[in-house]
Amino acid sequence: MEYIKANIDSETNTNTINIKIKSVEYLYYDYIDIIPGDPISAITLTNKFVVIGTMSGGIKLYYFNEKRLYIISKNSMEYISGLSYSVKDQSLYASIGDSQYLKYEMKEPFMDYSMPFSINELNENNLLYNYCNDNSYILMSSNSILKVNIFIPELQEKINDESYINYNLIYLKNNSNSNSTPRIGRLKATNYYVPLDYDGKYFCWVEYKNDKQDRNICIHNTLSPQTSESLDINLSIDAKYGHVNHAKLLRGNKILIIHNLNECQIYEINQHFDEVENFTHLGDEVYSVDIVYGYNALSKSYNRNSFLKGTNYSIGEDYGINSKIKESENQRLKVKEKKMKNSNSEVKIDAINFIKLNLKNNRIEENSLNYAIITLDIDGNVNKYENKHEGKLFNLYEINGIHQDFKDKKFFDMGYMYFIKTNLDFFCITTDHGCFIIKKNQT
Repeated sequence: MEYIKANIDSETNTNTINIKIKSVEYLYYDYIDIIPGDPISAITLTNKFVVIGTMSGGIKLYYFNEKRLYIISKNSMEYISGLSYSVKDQSLYASIGDSQYLKYEMKEPFMDYSMPFSINELNENNLLYNYCNDNSYILMSSNSILKVNIFIPELQEKINDESYINYNLIYLKNNSNSNSTPRIGRLKATNYYVPLDYDGKYFCWVEYKNDKQDRNICIHNTLSPQTSESLDINLSIDAKYGHVNHAKLLRGNKILIIHNLNECQIYEINQHFDEVENFTHLGDEVYSVDIVYGYNALSKSYNRNSFLKGTNYSIGEDYGINSKIKESENQRLKVKEKKMKNSNSEVKIDAINFIKLNLKNNRIEENSLNYAIITLDIDGNVNKYENKHEGKLFNLYEINGIHQDFKDKKFFDMGYMYFIKTNLDFFCITTDHGCFIIKKNQT
């Protein structure tokens, strides 16, 4: 049908790849229901399952292979403030409010309410315990939890330290630093601030400087060997910059900031906050964003610039030599094995092996710094930005199989936290009614 064809000319050492692209559609797969008034507060996704946590402390796991929902926990003392899955020790970590985190052993076969777990305290013995416990915020990465106190000037008389944000860094047990004691640090603060993101290394927040909407977007390296009493890096912005909708820390020391509803800018994390890319989301206000990396991020295709480095290509009729492929979510490549001549012998090598060979030679791993940015807006549009190109993947209201009653009531009217998570095969989107699972189908 449609395929990749790879040819090697032993005399000119020129590689030719012809690419045909399959069509893709996005279909309703299933739905995770929630109780009215108990919105989803956290989500994590793997290739096997998606896990959601709710404001009442419930945790549910949806297993793709069985197309079945399992109840891990019905409720807890507080809301689920974060979820993280560790491939290394096959464990699910769930932070509960700002006082505990649970470690669940992900043993199959799954059964309702039967997953073994342990309870771990987030509170540490320090002079700021009572203050932080009342006014704190939790951010979770894949290997640690960052607990920061919310800086409220009017309440600073509770502690004798009126100009600092204080934080605790708690390592999860799957981390190489798990034997280390939790770190206690402080950051210089001057006014109200809002936490934005944490990736296990950098902590990002926006701090207000005055009533005129002058602000600093601040980034601190929590792994710095010395406790910092000043901001590591900050970007000054004013009212014209607009509201900061989202900030996502990217691999390779970059950060994505979405502001003024749908304006997207990518900066280098350096002293100057150098802008490296920018684009405008094709649609209205961005409600959620997700980032996927490397080989899997490119629709299970390959990255031409990294994987096939140092070679010459002819890519179909529309691209030409050394052109960038216009990547879209409609692309899945079917490989047909072809005979290829090398010296006096004939060997059979398919395009996948050819790509793997280049991967090995160029030392490129699947956790490449190449990324795709997935955005979801208030109107249900899901877009993908990759290789400086943005395109619409689908609109949630146009997906067949979702009950019309849900569409008539709207998906994002209650003002809850909304999430989108994807591995580019499944898209999990939380709404006022629950979590919709959309599957990519190729024909």
